[in-house]
Amino acid sequence: MAAERARRASVHGLFLLVLSAAALTGLAGLVAGPASAQSAAPAAAPATRDMIEALKPGRQRNLVVRQTAPAPASAPGPDAPPALAPQAAVSPGPSPVPAPVPATVPAPAPAPAPAPAPAPASPPPLSPTPAAPTATADREEPPSLSLAIQFDLNSARVRPESGEVLGNLVAALLSPDLKSNRFVIEGHTDARGNVAANRLLSQQRADEVRLFLVALGVHPARLKAVGKGSSEPVDPRNPMSADNRRVRVVTLE
Repeated sequence: MAAERARRASVHGLFLLVLSAAALTGLAGLVAGPASAQSAAPAAAPATRDMIEALKPGRQRNLVVRQTAPAPASAPGPDAPPALAPQAAVSPGPSPVPAPVPATVPAPAPAPAPAPAPAPASPPPLSPTPAAPTATADREEPPSLSLAIQFDLNSARVRPESGEVLGNLVAALLSPDLKSNRFVIEGHTDARGNVAANRLLSQQRADEVRLFLVALGVHPARLKAVGKGSSEPVDPRNPMSADNRRVRVVTLE
């Protein structure tokens, strides 16, 4: 019970800190996006308008079907019937006059033996049948935003200096551009320590960020927290880099 009360007090304290930071930077003005309000945000905290543009769903993503070249006409097979030669048109002529029948009919001459039919030519080799058209899906990565939210060492407690970042994020999620979207809050760590412990810590941090966003007015049904641990580093060549410790907000479409 004591630990739960301490945790609630921590959340309440950071909630007040975020509201104070939002009041100083003009939270309502950041939603509308005026240049004067955006310029007041320090470089370490992305402005609300920048967050909106990063998370806003882009153009409609459709399934793209790529067709291969049309198949050429294949050569006729050995069993195909031979093509018939075009018949010459015969114009009707005058009817022939029948010859007179002789008194005695000579015996008909024997018919010559038919010439042997020529051997059929071997059919040309068949060309390989081209592959059927294939459909491939060109799917883009969903809109996302990575934030360097500060936590206590090996803890899910959000540090006070991250209050302005959370305030700007809340203003972005409540803006007219994003108010109908849902989001995944991903927690990421570097590769230091145990893999299972990193995944648990990243889940706890994602849960904590989600809790703050809900406390600041974002509907809980719009947010889902997922801990990724060190499985998806932003800098794979340097798994221990501090850049890998981040909170990533992904738009669900």
